[in-house]
Amino acid sequence: MQLSDTQKTLIAQLKDGLIVSCQAKKTDPIYLPEIIEKMAASAIWGGANGLRIDTPMNITAVRVLTKLPIIGLWKLYHKESDVFITPTLEAVAAVIKAGADVVAVDATNRQTAEGEMAYDIIKKIKKHYPDTLILADIRNETEAERALDLGAHMVAPTLYRFDPDAKSTEDPDFNMLARIVKVAQGKGFVLMEGKIHTPEQALESLFHGAHSVVVGSTITRPHLTTLRFTRKMSHYENDIPLYY
Repeated sequence: MQLSDTQKTLIAQLKDGLIVSCQAKKTDPIYLPEIIEKMAASAIWGGANGLRIDTPMNITAVRVLTKLPIIGLWKLYHKESDVFITPTLEAVAAVIKAGADVVAVDATNRQTAEGEMAYDIIKKIKKHYPDTLILADIRNETEAERALDLGAHMVAPTLYRFDPDAKSTEDPDFNMLARIVKVAQGKGFVLMEGKIHTPEQALESLFHGAHSVVVGSTITRPHLTTLRFTRKMSHYENDIPLYY
């Protein structure tokens, strides 16, 4: 993999570190103006190595707070497709313009609303924004390998819970992580993202070969943390939704 000095520096900054995903929906109980900036400031205070931020508006707001690497994305939902993470080149352009160092995209084997395969966005970014680091959000090792072969610099099983063959939608699948790390050797870097609830699980992710670990709702969205407790204490009567 050919990397510029700037890209090497950014990837090195993330090594063995915690990336905090700072996101909130307007329907969340904690949602307030500037909540994302407060989440980011808290993550920075706590020693995070990087941040994952949704929407150009929030990326712009957080960019002025820090020089830490920002993984930017834009969730755009469409009733005709399950692909929602930065699904178009226009969305990619907006994320880059807002100040993201890395662009996260859906690189699964699913069709976009435009009828293209989600992973085709990687080739478009490589052509139009060759200096931008690409994080491919995938579901399994097959999609990870394809994304890296297409030119993604990093992969993360962010969308693992949407895989019909997912072993668990509530706990991290370290077996899957190990398989992704294996196919990524010599091709790119693996970020572990998805259902990491404890520091011990983050450490286990690094042990299995993750370059760094992304943690979101467990840190930044207390209503979901509460639901994890009450779900188990009520004999699993409540389900955690796939889209949160």
